Amino acid sequence: MSNDKQVYYGEVIFFDPKKGYGFVSWDIDGVKQGDMFVHFSDIAMDGFKTLYKQQKVQFSIGTNVRGEPKAIEVIVLKN
Repeated sequence: MSNDKQVYYGEVIFFDPKKGYGFVSWDIDGVKQGDMFVHFSDIAMDGFKTLYKQQKVQFSIGTNVRGEPKAIEVIVLKN
């Protein structure tokens, strides 16, 4: 398997810091995709990991234990 992962960009539409998960709105070439699940453990930052509504993020796509897609390697972009 290649280490080259596709990178996508999106905007946080919801994140519950108490539950540790949320969703990102994103598109591919202007075509809206289904909202992408994101778990706090996949956020690339130090300290308390949380996201805020309307934050811009970049991410790759991985799978959870059930084989469903989720955002991984989530990086908050500077606004």
